[in-house]
Amino acid sequence: MAVKREHLPGQVHVKGTMIQAHLNWLRSKGLEPAALAPHLSPDLRKLVAHNVLATSWVSLLALVSVDRAIALLVGGNADDVFRELGRHSATSNLAGVYAGFVSDEPHRFFEKQARLHARFQDFGASAYAETGPKSGRMTLTSYVEYSPVFCLSAVGYYQGALETMKAPGPIRVKETACTCAGDNACVFDLTW
Repeated sequence: MAVKREHLPGQVHVKGTMIQAHLNWLRSKGLEPAALAPHLSPDLRKLVAHNVLATSWVSLLALVSVDRAIALLVGGNADDVFRELGRHSATSNLAGVYAGFVSDEPHRFFEKQARLHARFQDFGASAYAETGPKSGRMTLTSYVEYSPVFCLSAVGYYQGALETMKAPGPIRVKETACTCAGDNACVFDLTW
């Protein structure tokens, strides 16, 4: 893949449930969101200081900024932290508030996930295709804003979703094309 770039003017949004899950992951590490303050702008400090509702819309820029602050605070490999934030988002939300979206069959879940894309983001489009009995491909297109941080979180999310469905494994998620690298879409190949 080519060098990854980012485009985040702050005009597109994701559901608050994403940032909630990421802040809850931070709490699970024994850290409170207030500890992020030195790494955040004053507006973002206010955002993480209050309870973000699951149904609220939060800018993608805010989510990525908070994720970067979390990675700085906990240390270690930032890419691993971003994947873990996405994984936690899937395992916590799909076992909780969005448990009704989970299917016993991964292909059905990802087909539904693609159809419901607009419920969780106000940008882009999603399509899912089966590539084998235990494999599929999620394709995200028309992303007018993008970040490698969000893509790594997506890898973790798809992994966590498969874990929540108790897919037999081994579970593998690989991003094979990326808007951040100049491709027309972000493409995630999933096997289980």
